[in-house]
Amino acid sequence: MKTVSPGVFRRKLINAAPNVLPFIITFSHVCISPYTKVEESFTLHAVHDVLSYGFDESNLPHWDHITFPGAVPRSFLPPIVLGLISYPFSALGVSLGLIRTKLDVQILIRLILASIFSHTFNHLSKTVRTRFGSSVRIWFTLLSLTSFHIPYYASRTLPNFMALPGVLLSISLILRAGSKSAPKSVSARRQKTAVILLTALSTVIRLESALFLIPLSVSLVFTRRATLSQVVQWGMLGGFGSLAISSSIDYTLWKPTIPHKSLPTFTSTWQILWPELSALHYNFFQGQSSNWGIMPFHYYFTNSLPKILLTSLPLIVLSGLIWFSRLTGINTKIAGKEGEKVYEGVGEIIKLFGAGTVTLIGAMSLIGHKEWRFIIYSIPVFQLIASFSATFLWNLPNYPRLRSLFRFGLIGLVLVNVSVTGGLIFLSMNNYPGGQVWKILENLPDSKDRQITIHFPSYPLQTGSTLFTFLHQYQLNSTTHIGPYPPFPNQKEPKWIYSKSEEETFATPEGLWENNVDYVVTEEWDKYLGGIESGNEGRNSWKMVGEIEGLDGVSRGGKYGLKVNWARKLAILGR
Repeated sequence: MKTVSPGVFRRKLINAAPNVLPFIITFSHVCISPYTKVEESFTLHAVHDVLSYGFDESNLPHWDHITFPGAVPRSFLPPIVLGLISYPFSALGVSLGLIRTKLDVQILIRLILASIFSHTFNHLSKTVRTRFGSSVRIWFTLLSLTSFHIPYYASRTLPNFMALPGVLLSISLILRAGSKSAPKSVSARRQKTAVILLTALSTVIRLESALFLIPLSVSLVFTRRATLSQVVQWGMLGGFGSLAISSSIDYTLWKPTIPHKSLPTFTSTWQILWPELSALHYNFFQGQSSNWGIMPFHYYFTNSLPKILLTSLPLIVLSGLIWFSRLTGINTKIAGKEGEKVYEGVGEIIKLFGAGTVTLIGAMSLIGHKEWRFIIYSIPVFQLIASFSATFLWNLPNYPRLRSLFRFGLIGLVLVNVSVTGGLIFLSMNNYPGGQVWKILENLPDSKDRQITIHFPSYPLQTGSTLFTFLHQYQLNSTTHIGPYPPFPNQKEPKWIYSKSEEETFATPEGLWENNVDYVVTEEWDKYLGGIESGNEGRNSWKMVGEIEGLDGVSRGGKYGLKVNWARKLAILGR
């Protein structure tokens, strides 16, 4: 039997650690914070319906986007793909008894999405190791995964994070194509795959990622790594090819919603052939995105990027200074050979991805409504640049005392990342009161004896209540699901009616009473309990049967200068 020396085993363990770390961190985020917000609900509920009803058109009236349509259409192709990937794992989990509730299926779906992200992240990190060395890879991994935003949201079914794994893979392929050891045919194939993939993502999932793609394609032409005709052909193949697949699916699934009062701008059939173009028309040309708030032009530079990058920001500045000094011919003795590596590595990243990063952030800054996730495709580029200067400081030659000081500082930066991320995780995991509702409903005195009707207004649906938390929801018979084996565990008895109606008759205590609603989950408990809390129960027909506390903001004060405030966020009221 062949034995492995302790030294060899240690090296193998060190080499394997970066591969496992993305899975450990993203899976931990899922387990710590299993609930979702309303922005994730379209894709999540579409996956639910794919698993529940399959592709039988007669079951289409039961799909959530028809019974409870949202404001802006998105393509169904991504959730269908995610549903197809999830089905065998869900069916196997049910058959083995590992999945016991629908909420377990929601967690499984998020774990699968986290796995896809982790796999593509590893693909990129291995490319970084091959192209720029192991130290750069280690720092890229540490800086990326100890930050909060990308690892926390990597498993969430936001369209931006459905597209992010493809962006990571495309960046990796472009970098691999630049390897001098790769044959020209292999390099061309990698670049072709990257451009086709990015174009498909822009066409089907998030159109703003084209702001990253188009300048990247121009950069490939200017660096003579591809011709203009090639990138145009690749783009057409990715765009029209993906649209040819998605259009028929979206047309079939969205057509029953036209016309609908909840979709006032969504009235013609051409709009459902390309939902992303419809979303652009709705949000940008009609200016509807401003309904969610208008931020100043500098918002991404002064708010989003510092929060996302955390301690990578000063390292990015240092990389930029070293690169600029060498670019202008300034010779800094302290930099040495390691500084030359920074110059070469940062120079390649800027040549390939600099224009796309600047265009994406600059163009999105012109739009009034801004969210950090709109520019998330630029973050891997920034982290790559930061990893070069971290490697430079860690391996600083000829100055052992200064090198020790810098190493101590770099460890401190990582610890700051971890501390800030830990605090943000604590605050975020307590910000999903709607996700906790099922626990109270399961323990209601009469919940196991009869069918009840529970009404959910907007707020609990925005903060965690999903179709997967409706554990007693009526489902169609077992032959309607996607495959031969059930993707969900046995339906819980008795069956309950979950109401999400936005009709005016469901907006008042009296209206809910007249509609025979047994329980209501609401943040407006005052209008139901005014009589009871004032000691005059005769004025009110509702009573509180449960409440959910949650985060109510952070203020100055307390032992460490900050005070976390808690308050009742939701109340469950019974007749």
